[in-house]
Amino acid sequence: MRKIALIYTGGTIGMRRNDVGKLTPMEFGAVSDKVPSLKLLPIDIIPVALSHPIDSSEMTPAIWVELTETIESLMDQVDGFVILHGTDTMAYTACALSFMIQGLRKPVIITGSQLPVGVLRTDAIENLVSAFEFAAMVDENDNGLIQEVCIYFEYQLLRGNRAYKRSSNEFDAFSSPNFPALAESGVKVTVANELLWKSKGPLLIQKKLNQEVGVVTLYPGLVYDQLPVLKHWKVLLLRTFGAGNAPRSSQFLKFLQEVEKNGTIIVNTSQCVSGSVVPGLYDSSSTLEQVNMLSANDMTFESALVKAMVLLGQGLSEEDFRSKFTTSLSGELTD
Repeated sequence: MRKIALIYTGGTIGMRRNDVGKLTPMEFGAVSDKVPSLKLLPIDIIPVALSHPIDSSEMTPAIWVELTETIESLMDQVDGFVILHGTDTMAYTACALSFMIQGLRKPVIITGSQLPVGVLRTDAIENLVSAFEFAAMVDENDNGLIQEVCIYFEYQLLRGNRAYKRSSNEFDAFSSPNFPALAESGVKVTVANELLWKSKGPLLIQKKLNQEVGVVTLYPGLVYDQLPVLKHWKVLLLRTFGAGNAPRSSQFLKFLQEVEKNGTIIVNTSQCVSGSVVPGLYDSSSTLEQVNMLSANDMTFESALVKAMVLLGQGLSEEDFRSKFTTSLSGELTD
């Protein structure tokens, strides 16, 4: 019997209709009674709720720390974790946990739903049951088969720091365009064992993040000489076009040079959800080559943003930050 902690953060999946038809939070302490098919799995569910369950649009780094502390406190007591989470910021949380908990040897499966568990045609039951099924899987040595942070949604198990929310009104809400699904759940469950992340180092847990990260999204018509350079920026994510392209503009170059003079590390991350930043591929990226810019490679925007916060929280030198940012720490980028 595998012991799996069920951590409830809030979100649509935790709602059910009350006697007057309103959606209200459900008591997940008796989740097996609400979802009887869970009783078919060889698991013992340990329910845990955060201090204040929230709508996921209210997610903050402080709650990521609380989640990390909750997982740390239960690490020696359970065999895995299922986290119920609203969909809006699920990918950010998955990225955060994947970087804050290094050396993970147990499954952390994050799931949610587009419809509450208590309504007609809900996707909540399948997502919840399959998340537990993956969390309970073992290898030939009786260790957890999954040993990383994942998102399970609509028949697919995705690496958490490779996923992003692609739809607000489809059951197939999440996608991982730059990395294949780790597993698929249909009539048969298939796992791509060769894709699973296996940590090599010891368990290291980080609880400090630095939120001094700025974001500037390029678009046609952006007036570059009116862009502010904020003194508190430690890192600036520049959301460029295509494979990392930007206009050849003296005003834009001046902005970048002022940012660099400010001591801010600039990261080139594409607005495209699929593909990779390829520095120098087009002549239109020549402006970017005139500053010491990092490439986000094929990381998602969510992953690049949260990774920057976590690395800044380690108090690294600029050289070490640059080295770690461009190295795959938890399978978030292609080396």
